[in-house]
Order: sequence, then structure tokens, then C-alpha cells
Amino acid sequence: MLGRNLESEQGNEDQKDKTCFWRETLWAFIISSMTFAALFPFSLAAQTTSSGALAPAQAAQFGTGVQTPLRFSGESAPVNQLSLSMGASTFYDDNVLARNTQRLSDEALSFDSHLGIVRQTEHVTINFDYLPFFLLYRQIDQYDRLNHAANLSLTYRLTSRVDLGLHDAFSYQNGVYPSLTGQQILSGPPSPTTLNQMTFSPTIRTLTNMPGLDLTFITSQNTSLTFSGGYNQRKFGNQAGVGQSLYNSRGVNGGLRFQYRVTEHTNFGFLLLHQDTTYQGGQAFGKQQRSQIESVILSVGSRLSPTVTATVFGGPQYIHTFGQSSLGGSIPGVFEGSGGGSITKQVGKTALNLSLQRSVSDSGGLYTSVINNNATLGVRRRLVGRWDAALSGGGAQADTSLFQLANARTDSLTGGIDFSRPLRGTSVFHIRYDTIHELSKGTLAAFPGFDRNQVTIGFDYGIKSIPLGQ
Repeated sequence: MLGRNLESEQGNEDQKDKTCFWRETLWAFIISSMTFAALFPFSLAAQTTSSGALAPAQAAQFGTGVQTPLRFSGESAPVNQLSLSMGASTFYDDNVLARNTQRLSDEALSFDSHLGIVRQTEHVTINFDYLPFFLLYRQIDQYDRLNHAANLSLTYRLTSRVDLGLHDAFSYQNGVYPSLTGQQILSGPPSPTTLNQMTFSPTIRTLTNMPGLDLTFITSQNTSLTFSGGYNQRKFGNQAGVGQSLYNSRGVNGGLRFQYRVTEHTNFGFLLLHQDTTYQGGQAFGKQQRSQIESVILSVGSRLSPTVTATVFGGPQYIHTFGQSSLGGSIPGVFEGSGGGSITKQVGKTALNLSLQRSVSDSGGLYTSVINNNATLGVRRRLVGRWDAALSGGGAQADTSLFQLANARTDSLTGGIDFSRPLRGTSVFHIRYDTIHELSKGTLAAFPGFDRNQVTIGFDYGIKSIPLGQ
């Protein structure tokens, strides 16, 4: 009955979605079969996660965008290997449409996989992860689609003093989820140019892409200078039956970063950053708006003890907007303060990271540029009987008070806890709970918000781990 009601609302769009669904399913089957066939001749080995190396002796410098997986002290990371894993889960979702006004619950199956490549030579370092997953709901079929997430980080040493870096983060996601299946808890300050990942928009499909290029000159043993450029895009598909339109965005950025190693365990840096973003499609601030942000950020990172690293950063931002409606007021130019910090503790059985940040950036599609305040917490803990626990959570606030006549605000809260235990061979059993709470207030509030809970039980299996040589 629920599926028929939704089909009548979508009309002809559902027919297109079903055609797209079968096309995606076919391609997913073909790709999975080809990948498995290609890897089958090699011997099986335990699955290891494709990730970067252990945290460096110094805390991560703000502005690099490098966030390492949260690891226990002494926990090693794989090098020079290709790995493939697959998993299947069943879960209960108490608000599939992410709308409290039409709250529909359902059960579903999730099929996910992970392809990881880690390669490190004298001149090249590559980290690549591809994480597709497919959802199959029992009653509500409009989210039965193939989802994709991919991350690439490549560094090429041109000379002994010049490094060229390429990075990209891509996501194609159906529905509203706090994270894609299989993503790890990260530590360290996030990239200042990343798109908002903590404010959720009521949409059926979302595409995000954030490529970038870096050129680093190592000027001396203790100093380096990096020129960077990047592009980001967020595009929304059909909205889930809501009255207002979301803001698609396209932006470019360029920066200059200087780093100086003060002592063996402490570094200092500053970042000059230019961001230019155009928003289209929304209503509250006009159909099109352009925002330019100039930032000067100072940062200090230090290893405070053998188990604790910390980074603090802050500086002014100058914001200039063009094309907003009279309802939102005008901003010929205004200064805002930005800043934050991150602290990580890693011991044998516990790893913890806490990060705080305040800056002017995008709003996840609800508004245009807003004042973002957010905090994230990640904890990993080894329990008894080979059980591991991972806790992640965060809170964020998107505030439109940057505009003279605007008073809208959206608050979001996310949380998740995962218990996992390795079984025979390379299988891992896990139980997970995720929750999202979002609420918007004010005269320009785009959407009222929603609450969502999800309980998952599943297995992951490491199919292959293939050495790539030295």
C-alpha cells in the first residue's frame, strides 16, 4: 500500500527511476562479477583496510585536508596492496523519507563492497578507496538504488624538493544517511574547502565531487610552501515531496600554505585561501547567489605526549555576496572570525578524537553561505572477547545571521555506535545503531527538520588481499 501511494505521487518520474534502477542493478552485477573473476586466481588473505599510514610524529597541520583513520597506538596500516571485501546487512529504518510529516518505517537489505589500493614507491604514493552499496527496501522502493563513494589521494615526487598532489572525494547517494557504509572514523582537522557534511537536505539523490591539486616546494629541512587549487560541486536530484527548492552549488578555490617546523614535535603554519561559490535553484535568498570568501588562518600543531596530539587554528574571514534577494539583506563586505581545534589520544585499547570548528561555508543545500559551528567526536575501544566498539557523533549549526534581515537557523545532531567481532576466516560480524536529529527555526527556515533512527545487523567478508610489491 505504501509503495502504491508513493508511486502515485511520483507519477512518470517513478517509471524513469525504475528503469534507472534496473540499469544500475545490471551494471553493479557485471562490475562485481568481473572484479571477482579477475581476483579469483590469487590466494585468499585476511582483509585489511586501505588507508593511510600511522599518524605522523607531529599533529596534522590545518589546511592540508589530511585526515588519517583513528587508530590504536601501534596499530599498523597496510602498504602496497590491493584489497577487496563485500558485506550484507539487514536494517530497520523508522523514517525512510526523512520527513516527520509523513513518517514511514520499513525494513531493508544492504549489500556493500570495498575496493582499496595502497601503493607507495620512492616517487609515488597512491591511496584509493571505492565503496559502492545497494539498498533494497521491503515496501518503499524509491531508494532501491546503487550508491557510490570514492576517495583518491595521489602524491608524485617531481624532484627531491617538489611534490605534486592530486586528491578527489566523490559521492552519489540516494536518500539521507549520516555516512556511507564502510567509512572509518577520521582524526585531525578537516579541510577548510570541504562541503558541509553535517547538515542534511530532504532529497532523493545527491551528487558531490571535490577534486583538488597541490604543488609543494620543500624550501628547507623545516619549511615548505604549497600552492593549491580545487573545485567542488553539489547537485540534488528529486526532492522528497517538500515545498521548497534546494540550492545546488559550484565553487572554485585557491590557496597558499606555509609550514614551519618549530621543534621536533611542534609546527606552525598559515593559510591564505580564496573561495568563490555560486548557488542556484533555491528560494529564500533568490534563485542565484554568488559568495566570495577570503580567509587568513594561523595554526599550531604539536605532539603533547607520546599518546596525545593537538592542533589549534583561527583567523579572520572576509565575505562578499552578490545577487541575494532583498529579503536576505545585502552584504557588500563583512568580516567574521573563524577558528577551532582538534585533539587526538591513541593508546593500546582506546583511540579518541575531538574536533571543533567555526567558519563561514555552505549550508548543505538548505541556504547559501552560512556561519557553521560544528563539533565531532570519535572513539574506538577494544572490549573483551575480541569485540571492538566504535562511537561517532557530531553536532552542527547553520546560522543565516550573516545576512542582515535573516534569522533562520538549522541545528543537526548525529550519532552512531558499532560493535564488531571477527569470526572464522576473514568474516566480521557487526551490530550498529545510527540516529539523526535536525530542526530548523526562523522566518526563512527552509524545512522543518526530521528525526531518524536505524538499527543494522550484518557481516563483512574480506575476499582478497593482493600484495603489489615494493
